[in-house]
Amino acid sequence: MVAILPFAMPAAGGNQSPVKPTFQYKVATSLAELTNSIRVISAQLRAQEAASGSNNTNVANLLNDLAEQYHDLGDYAGAEPLYLRCLTIREQLLGSDAAAVGDVLNDLAYLYKDMEDYDRALPVFERSLHITENALGAEHSDVAVTLNNLAELKCKQGAFIEALGLCNKALSIRTNLPSPNYADVVDSLANLAEIYNGLGSFREALASCQRGMAIAEKTLPPADPLVANLLFMLGRTHANLGNSAESLSAYRRTLAIDEKISGPDHPDVIEVLSELAALFAKRRDWEQSLSTSADLCNREHRYLIGQTLALPDAAALRSTERLFQSTEFIHSICIEAASGESHAPWPIGARTVALNKAFLEEVRAAQAALEVDPRTTTRALREQYRALQFQLDRLAKSEVEEAYRGANRGDLQGELSRVEQQLLERVGALEQALRDRSLALQDIARNLTPAAALVDFVQYRRYDFTAKGTNQWKEQRYAVYLTFSLSRDSTNVIVQCVDLGEASPIDETVGLICKRMSAGQYEAKDLAPALQRLGELVYAPLARYLTNVSSLIVCPDGQLSRLPFEMLRVGDRFLLEEKMISYVTSGREVARLARNPKSEVRSQKSLVMGAPDFDLDLAKAGSSRRKEAQEAIRNPTSEGRNTQSLVTSATRTLSRDYRGIKFQPLSGAADEARSVAALLGGDCALRLGAEARESELKAVQSPRVLHLATHGFYLSDQEFHRTNAPGDGWIASMGTRWNASLPKDDWENPLVRCGIALAGANHAGQITNALAEDGILTGLEASLLNLQGTELVILSACDSGTGEVKIGEGVMSLRRAFRIAGAQTVLASHWKVSDKATSQLMTEFMRRWRAGEPRAQAWREAQLSLLHSKEFASPYFWAAFTLTGQWR
Repeated sequence: MVAILPFAMPAAGGNQSPVKPTFQYKVATSLAELTNSIRVISAQLRAQEAASGSNNTNVANLLNDLAEQYHDLGDYAGAEPLYLRCLTIREQLLGSDAAAVGDVLNDLAYLYKDMEDYDRALPVFERSLHITENALGAEHSDVAVTLNNLAELKCKQGAFIEALGLCNKALSIRTNLPSPNYADVVDSLANLAEIYNGLGSFREALASCQRGMAIAEKTLPPADPLVANLLFMLGRTHANLGNSAESLSAYRRTLAIDEKISGPDHPDVIEVLSELAALFAKRRDWEQSLSTSADLCNREHRYLIGQTLALPDAAALRSTERLFQSTEFIHSICIEAASGESHAPWPIGARTVALNKAFLEEVRAAQAALEVDPRTTTRALREQYRALQFQLDRLAKSEVEEAYRGANRGDLQGELSRVEQQLLERVGALEQALRDRSLALQDIARNLTPAAALVDFVQYRRYDFTAKGTNQWKEQRYAVYLTFSLSRDSTNVIVQCVDLGEASPIDETVGLICKRMSAGQYEAKDLAPALQRLGELVYAPLARYLTNVSSLIVCPDGQLSRLPFEMLRVGDRFLLEEKMISYVTSGREVARLARNPKSEVRSQKSLVMGAPDFDLDLAKAGSSRRKEAQEAIRNPTSEGRNTQSLVTSATRTLSRDYRGIKFQPLSGAADEARSVAALLGGDCALRLGAEARESELKAVQSPRVLHLATHGFYLSDQEFHRTNAPGDGWIASMGTRWNASLPKDDWENPLVRCGIALAGANHAGQITNALAEDGILTGLEASLLNLQGTELVILSACDSGTGEVKIGEGVMSLRRAFRIAGAQTVLASHWKVSDKATSQLMTEFMRRWRAGEPRAQAWREAQLSLLHSKEFASPYFWAAFTLTGQWR
């Protein structure tokens, strides 16, 4: 049994007054109360800043209070910048070793723990503990708070023995205080139960839960959040002991409390639903498990929309990974149920993967569209916000009289609040619009032509429904959902789910093929057998369901995202010869692209760039033909010319590990560019050699076609990756700065490691001026172009589709960047390509598309023309590029 330290229990039947814990943990008792508290504290904060400026202890305290409210709400993106501002002020005014600094560090670290950013949370907790122990003494209740929280973090990291020692130390302090706080003890006992569950010591976990419940029933309200936390651990413990009825009861009680306090889409509610889904599955109640899983995925999807709008990409990707992890359970159910000849789960699985894949890409694309929409003036408002912040900072440092400074501070603060409110309104409208994008599987099926099928791959971990403890998640596997067309009057969607087995043999074969193609070894003896094997592993299991289908809309996942399916072998033929193939990043695109085959934005003159002069000395070249592009960079708020984001125009976004690449001239690129420009006709701008400038490309607005015939590159992840990309969230962190005492984020956005080479690119590694044109357009910069209304982007360049693979999210590459910027369709490459073959391929494609053929058909015919040629019959030449997005 668990050894729990002696502790005087309250007398039975005594009228104990509820005692709040020594830390802030969901103080509000309802979602309405929490929302009102945020409104009240926000008003107090605005009034305090207007009266006395932003750098005083009262403002710091209000910032901390407001951050705690956002934290309780589950709005982690909103809480983080508030905690950071509070930390900055307290360190400046009180010193870096003050107890109040330790307090906010503890809260911040707990936030990072909730965000599952454990590497960032650990050093912040450790610093908080060091400060609090030195300031208040090792036996202080605040020290116990941080010890308990640090134990919870260690538990999340799987360091259960270390967590046990920390938790017992916290419990010892709390039980031996002169006046013990019952709520604190309940908190530690719940934490102790979680640790014992992780250790597999389920009887000890049950004893901790029962001890905690005995205290809570006498000292805390029945709907207290700490009671919910303890009930949650009780439910998990009973589940591990095989007591499913008791577990179900505890989880349902937890869910009722959490939904009342935090709302239906809070992370705590989602976690309870996850446990319930697993419990139903262990009971072989597939219907209940599946419906619960689908419900939690819908809630998590709604919740993450607001978070990813405000979070930088590193944190946003962690959030989307959690979303995709939630769907893995559903795929395991679909495969498990299929073994019993029940196909009922398949449509739910197909909808789930279609709803959640490439989630972050969709959010970023929606942000990009809002940013350049002239109806919202979002970009101009953001520039105004930054300008006001700058004026406030200068005012604080000026030597003018205090009375004058105070009056001006109030005016500026009021104007800043007004602009901030307008920005938040636009973000709120975008968030609601994204939530309103409801998706039914019928929407996808109804927008497929009778001869087409959506082929949606998913890589997932198999869930073992018979395992206990923490060992339920097993090997990685691939599955495919095939969704077929639906007649207009029907509602019965036909879905087929196929289990492709373990991922490792598929990934190994993909790796070999990509290695050979990337090295140009297309005549290697092991390449043809590898293509045959991959066809047998990936396509052969699907073939019998696709006999009446001529068009495949493929949505790949995992390592399969690196490979063109056209070159898979089907017997003695390539799949290209059997089917027309196009690609989407999510099944949602099928419905979205069918609803909006033409953009509402009127496209402008096409732009073709080719054969840049890579050796051009940009310092001596002067301004490009488009002088207004440079003017926009110097004056980003000038009316009508604010076409690029401040990030694009004023910040070099190359990887800091970029050491320069020597780009060689492309002999066929100029002819290709001229041929494409001629096919596009007079409504096209052609830029060659010294005129193929980065500033020209950044100044473009919604070209109908953007064709780039040049070099592309992708730098593999660096050993030391420190991001130099903008680290602030889109709205929520405006006005904050990263505190130097906290650990830096060592994640580098993959979009700064890929790029397009333009005029002057051979000197890019030598340019240190952040404002200077350097001849390299990175993926991050490309994502900030204005391509709303652009029908087609052709990246006739090496490695333009190569990038970092994120399961469930796709490849972080130039292709993704141009899709985010608004391009309907992107043609991008998977490996270094032949200059001559590419020129033929692109010219033939453009000729056919301009003649009226649908994009996917024109592209297939262009590929077949090379396949049937003598010189370029190898898939190395004709399969290098894939067409993603609108296929019509």
